[in-house]
Amino acid sequence: MKLHWGHGIALFYLFFVGVLALAVVQSTRFDNSLVTEDYYLRDIHYQQEYERRSNSRQRGTPLEVQRDGQAVRLRFPAGTGPASGTVLLYRPSTARHDRRVRVHLDPGGSMALPTGGLPRGRYVAIVEWSADGTDYYDELNLDL
Repeated sequence: MKLHWGHGIALFYLFFVGVLALAVVQSTRFDNSLVTEDYYLRDIHYQQEYERRSNSRQRGTPLEVQRDGQAVRLRFPAGTGPASGTVLLYRPSTARHDRRVRVHLDPGGSMALPTGGLPRGRYVAIVEWSADGTDYYDELNLDL
């Protein structure tokens, strides 16, 4: 059997449809979740976030992440009074593994981060907290 131009066109279209079907299947498997669900709202309130970041820089002593084996602790600056706020363990690769906890300081001025059940990888601890009537915002890199 001899191939002529009609067979060539048919093979080209079959190849094109196959590649297109493969692209559709691959795109349905891709996790295209947003960085944050409320990024428009965060953009509107960016000036407030900037002021909280500025307050954190002016404080002098930054927050610290301490690792004790599997446990992870946030150490707040010395002299921090009663603090309130939230810690978001944000995973840049997928929103499924994000976890939000409330700030609760022990008498030593630190807080244990619950990392049980979180898969290994890169996280960013986004700490939004307030103490003595001042709001603060800190981002700390964390590798589990």
